[in-house]
Amino acid sequence: MRASVWLLLLAPLEAKKHKPLPQPQRRFTARVETIAHQLNASSEYPPYKRYLTVHYDFEQRRARFDYDPLPHMPPKSFVRRYDLGFEWMVMEIQSQKECQKSKLREAMPMPRYPDHFVYLGQTHVRGQLCDHWRENHGEETVEYFESTATGYPVRMTTEAVESLLPKRVTTPLMTYDFFLFNAEPPDEEVFKMKSSSSSPIFATDASVSIGDCERVVQDMGFPYIHFGHTYYYA
Repeated sequence: MRASVWLLLLAPLEAKKHKPLPQPQRRFTARVETIAHQLNASSEYPPYKRYLTVHYDFEQRRARFDYDPLPHMPPKSFVRRYDLGFEWMVMEIQSQKECQKSKLREAMPMPRYPDHFVYLGQTHVRGQLCDHWRENHGEETVEYFESTATGYPVRMTTEAVESLLPKRVTTPLMTYDFFLFNAEPPDEEVFKMKSSSSSPIFATDASVSIGDCERVVQDMGFPYIHFGHTYYYA
């Protein structure tokens, strides 16, 4: 009888211990909100929060990021065509669009979660039941929450660890919140200039062509966009 009780008590611990590692999504569309907690939330620039729409297809090696306009920051649409070896960026200032283009010389970074993720159990994030995973770097951790029902990412937060005893105290650094997650492969048209240059983020729907774009000096390209910590970027 006593042994049976112990088995019942240990069962949840064993389930947690042997929880399979989460698998990153490789094709999706989502709205992402980023929060830089170390910035002044009441200041317009640099922005404390940013919003972007992500169209991501690692299988076909292409990605698009549409940044909403903010004070002192115009709307921008970035398209990375790793499959074709080039990229471009379209922005709009005072209803006028301009664009830049560049070659892409490297391979598309693969989405990945760390092998040493630690499963911490279930919790609720934005009203959703989520599985909580942690990547521990000692003085900093990454807290990852994915929907228990779908396996889709809900939130990632990087935190500075201030103390562990008598209780764990942390300071948030960055948060990535995923909304309207759709795991269907994005349509190829989404990754073409006509679609990106007429994105809803722009005030006008006039499109531009690749031929209109100024080439980036020495084809240096554009910085990586990290829309999910180091787990998702392109």
